[in-house]
Amino acid sequence: MKPLKSAKLPELTISELMMWSSCEQESILSPGYIQPHGILLLLQEADLTILQVSENIESEFQVAASDLLGQPLQYLFPPVQVKKILNYLAHDNLEACNPFELKTSRCYTTQAGKHPKSQLFKGIMHRTTLGVILELEPQRSPKYTNPIQFYHYLKTSTAHLRNATSLTEVAATLAKEVRAMTGFDRVMVYQFQADLSGVVIAEEKQPDLESYLGLHYPAIDIPTTARKLFYQNWLRMIPDINYQPVPLIPANKPLDLSAAGLRGVAPPHVEYLQNMGVAASMTISLIDEKKLWGLIACHHYTPKLIDYETRKACEFLGQFASIELAHQQDQELSFYRAQVKSIQDNLRQALLQDSNFIEQVLIRHANNLLALVHAQGAAILLDQQLTLIGQTPTEAEVRHLVTWLVEHNRETVFATDTLSSLDPVASQFKQQASGVLAISIVLNHTKQKSYHLLWFRPEQVQTVNWAGNPHDALSINEIGQLQLSPRKSFELWKETVRERSTAWQTAEVEAALEMRNTLMLAVLEFSQVALEQTAERAAIANRAKSQFLAKMSHELRTPLNAILGFTQLMHRDRSLSDEFRNHLDIVSRSGEHLLTLINDVLEMSKIEAGQMVLTPSCFDLHRLIYSIKNLFALKASSKGLELIVDFHPALPQYICGDEGKLRQLLINLLGNAIKFTSIGHVALYAKVVANSQSETFGSASTSNPITIVFKVEDTGPGIPHQEFGAIFEAFMQTEKGRQAQGTGLGLSISRQFARLMGGDITVQSVLEQGSIFTCQVELSAIDEIDVLPTTTPRYVIGQEPGQPTYRILIAEDNLENRQLMVKLLETIGFEVRTAETGSEAIEIWQDWQPHLIWMDIQMPVMHGDEATRQIRALEKARANNSHTKIIAITANAFKNDQEASLQAGCDDYIAKPFSETVLFDKMAYYLGVRYRYAEEQPKSQVAVSTQLPTAQDLQVMPLEWMAQVHEAALDLDDARLYELIRKIPTDRQELSLALTTLVDNFRFEFLIDLTQPR
Repeated sequence: MKPLKSAKLPELTISELMMWSSCEQESILSPGYIQPHGILLLLQEADLTILQVSENIESEFQVAASDLLGQPLQYLFPPVQVKKILNYLAHDNLEACNPFELKTSRCYTTQAGKHPKSQLFKGIMHRTTLGVILELEPQRSPKYTNPIQFYHYLKTSTAHLRNATSLTEVAATLAKEVRAMTGFDRVMVYQFQADLSGVVIAEEKQPDLESYLGLHYPAIDIPTTARKLFYQNWLRMIPDINYQPVPLIPANKPLDLSAAGLRGVAPPHVEYLQNMGVAASMTISLIDEKKLWGLIACHHYTPKLIDYETRKACEFLGQFASIELAHQQDQELSFYRAQVKSIQDNLRQALLQDSNFIEQVLIRHANNLLALVHAQGAAILLDQQLTLIGQTPTEAEVRHLVTWLVEHNRETVFATDTLSSLDPVASQFKQQASGVLAISIVLNHTKQKSYHLLWFRPEQVQTVNWAGNPHDALSINEIGQLQLSPRKSFELWKETVRERSTAWQTAEVEAALEMRNTLMLAVLEFSQVALEQTAERAAIANRAKSQFLAKMSHELRTPLNAILGFTQLMHRDRSLSDEFRNHLDIVSRSGEHLLTLINDVLEMSKIEAGQMVLTPSCFDLHRLIYSIKNLFALKASSKGLELIVDFHPALPQYICGDEGKLRQLLINLLGNAIKFTSIGHVALYAKVVANSQSETFGSASTSNPITIVFKVEDTGPGIPHQEFGAIFEAFMQTEKGRQAQGTGLGLSISRQFARLMGGDITVQSVLEQGSIFTCQVELSAIDEIDVLPTTTPRYVIGQEPGQPTYRILIAEDNLENRQLMVKLLETIGFEVRTAETGSEAIEIWQDWQPHLIWMDIQMPVMHGDEATRQIRALEKARANNSHTKIIAITANAFKNDQEASLQAGCDDYIAKPFSETVLFDKMAYYLGVRYRYAEEQPKSQVAVSTQLPTAQDLQVMPLEWMAQVHEAALDLDDARLYELIRKIPTDRQELSLALTTLVDNFRFEFLIDLTQPR
């Protein structure tokens, strides 16, 4: 069929070409052939049977490739060398074994007879799903390569890279060092842009060659599959572009060659390099964290083979350069942020000093406002009052733009450099606002209370220099279909880009976000004044509140014990459906969450009442630190933060102290750091300072007093110096803290814990740079032998046979808790009786002589403490050495209440709410009961939607309900919101869970926007 002469290429932009090319499918992983500078074999790992082999093996071994299939590798190499390969295969990481030498002796025949022929190969192995790939590169002219030579060269090269002072200088040094090491005619450093196109940022070449420096290359030059390979493999070498492909035998067995250095080259890439006049190439990847940053492209205009050692040296240089390039980028960004921060501080101070006149403050500081994000114009819209600064659209156009933003944007900060591509109306004012950066604060939709700040950048007509016309990569085949084809020309081709401003930098977007926070504080300053006026009254009320909360402990914990207990009891029913078990899990988690909240408030009550004491135990400090890291890993990752945990090598592993309070202290500090940090990192450091009495840690069985310092560092907004004292006061919060969830108790509790452990907590902070909380505590270092082993709770289903029938008395006035314990213990085979008062418990004890009594402390008529004292007195009067085990059950929050039970004669105590595991373990300890345990069952999974709800999801609910949710969110009324969520139909559980999650996490702004009238 003849080509369609009338067919025309579609008019596609560069961006459209890139999107189109991403849909192209090109199999380059399993080409079915290799390059001829080596031999490839696929081996069965168990016995090294040859499964597949490259056809060119005959030229080295004088045996046809097809004759080798199914043969053992010993057919080619002596047994001693095959054994060496088998030893290598015992390693998980074959890369550590590469390369290795293989030597074979074959005979060849001449007129004079048979002669031995020795051949030396360099072997490289890696695993695939089909077996082990062995690549053999013949050593044509063997020469000794001194490793120390590469060491000295790399040492010099890395030193040059470290001494570079800018990103441009690092790239230029890199190109120079790689060319010196390899001898290629041209070495380029090629950086990928945000749209996946690339630009040459550094070049080292032969003087007579044309320069490619500054040229752009479209994303279609490197298909998606090729990019993945560059990310997976640090180096790719093609010694001869015009090579003859060597097929693999058999050909009908596709073999993944993605990790093979000999992998054949895709024909389009061969043609691409041929069109550039290149005869040999080598590419080294540059990787920044999780993405391909760029490439080191090496070109030679005659065939060129680089030996394995040099390739590995180049690979190492590429890895080191990747780190240096990322470091230089970070340094340049930090310098840029420092400039922005200075402007930002001036604006913040002005706003906070005169928050009643926000508009006038911003107008007075117009130059700083524009310089903050390098804009040419700005618009301030405060409660419908519009002010324009600098080069801006008209008032009507700005109001249209704000309306469009409110309708289409849900982000905290909106930024675009091509506004007309999103809103076609913006083409009318492109000369003033092709780029827009905007922040918005909407406090009350019904009263139209909203605040908007917009920055503008004009159209910046740009000329991009491309290496050849990117459209030439697209052609029409003989049946009229679009197809990719390598460009024939790489001559300079210029593209004019319109209706686009200069791009907003990350630091500028961050500055806008901080400006939003500052504006929010200024807008809400009046409420801060009100808070300050009531602070003194709140302080007086705090102690009375704490005393009240302490008294409420019993009333809070007792019903909670029944809730959690019956949940555990129902879980024992094997006939329950998975759905019902999931519901039980929800109840259990909700109860445990409520218990955590109760404990947090009651901890403050204990501190203020002076009843907080240490509960020392021996534990693994390293494990505690790692468990806290695991606790916050997901939350930090979801915010894009790097979570760093590091401790000094001298930090002892085993220590003695109050593990619970230390754990809560560190969780409070680390949780606050992650909560208030939006970019950068959060770090926990730990080191030990020896006291004068001790020089070593853990060297003897006796404990050694030590001082341990923990530092929690963040890159958050920082804390003003004048607020350093207030942050450690109960119910007091910083400006930032008042915008976040929390009670203002965490730091106060943590400092009290630290002081109780002989230390303190101090803070250092720099605004817009971050904070460091330093916690110092006194503990004791011990030996591992002193630490009790951890045990995993098991599920009790009964008692082992051959034991006495244990009689258990439950003295408990609460009906629900009494029923719970009776049901639980009778299920396991105990004989159980109950009493509702202390006097009734004494009567049953005299007649029945139980083995163990579970004694509730607070009961009518006679408390459990008094009943215990009388039982102990009766035991002593009988003089028969009988001793009934009595374990107190207390819901009181304070330690002295629990110790009073021990003084009354109880053997032990447990606090409500308690788990069935604690109950059974106590009886096993005091009575010697032996249990039968069930096999470990997998935990039921609860399907919890993590996807944010949309307005469409809410269409199932009435408009009146939507309005009520909107008003409740505006009033920050979480109780009302929970009540409204309960009205969602049961068949919409995912929506209910999603909205509950929003309320739990105080996402009121999102709820307001989600439910506002459209």
